[in-house]
Amino acid sequence: MVYDTDEEQIEALKDWWDENGTSVIVGIILVLAVLFGSRYWQSSQDSTAEIASDIYTQMTTGVQANVDLDIDDEELNSAFNLHNELKTNFVNTVYSRYSALLMARLYVQRNELDNAASELQWVLDNPGLGFLKSIDDELALTTRARLARVVIAQGDAEAALQLLNEVESGAFAGVFAEIAGDAYVELGRLQEAIDAYQTALSIGTNAEVVELKLNDIRS
Repeated sequence: MVYDTDEEQIEALKDWWDENGTSVIVGIILVLAVLFGSRYWQSSQDSTAEIASDIYTQMTTGVQANVDLDIDDEELNSAFNLHNELKTNFVNTVYSRYSALLMARLYVQRNELDNAASELQWVLDNPGLGFLKSIDDELALTTRARLARVVIAQGDAEAALQLLNEVESGAFAGVFAEIAGDAYVELGRLQEAIDAYQTALSIGTNAEVVELKLNDIRS
């Protein structure tokens, strides 16, 4: 519309503002709320992750150097307390999953296989990290592979095979094939074990160890 005078244009603007001003203001407020709310949420998440990272670092500092050594009760209890804090107060961070894997390793070192399996199963049962986020495939497959090894050590090779077959192995195909070979050996299904180990070799996974396993079957 063309206005004859500035006064008419100003009046038209006033009329438009009277009709639409409230909705415009509300819209601006909503946009700003979403913008600043998103920034606050991200800042809060970053702060939470930083605290969780520090707790996990404390946990690893006391035990990481003892990969091949016995873990005494004091070291185990210290690690467990930090892990429990992560699971309780920082469950939506990936560090609570990392700490579960570390606890599982410590339990394996102490031959506490049931506790190790429980920690690994917890990771698989709780992949969500809040707000539509989940652990990545690498962490999930690493956890599944370690759980399958523990289950074999517990004497349930069939359950280990089921764990491996429940998902697509992706980049872990070779790792899964080697573990499947171990399970088949435990079950006395030696030809299937050979096939699985050969699959692992064809992918190039842990070649020297897999070769030894194959030679042991064939000898």
